[in-house]
Amino acid sequence: MALKFVIESQRRLRQLACVKATMKRRAKSEAQLLDHATNNLLRALKRDMLKRDGRVDREKLRKEGYSDRLLARLEQA
Repeated sequence: MALKFVIESQRRLRQLACVKATMKRRAKSEAQLLDHATNNLLRALKRDMLKRDGRVDREKLRKEGYSDRLLARLEQA
């Protein structure tokens, strides 16, 4: 009685060539989310003012009710 053994190539059995693993994202705190959203809004406000007027008018924004702290952050955005 003769037994036949078949050896298959590992290449044909492999379905994925490589797998990328990513680290689990850390949940952001509420303060981080608000900070990120505020920066996005400030950037949009600054871009809009530069497009319309060509400059950021601090006095106009102050009259509209923006705080000095927010205006300082606007310059950094």
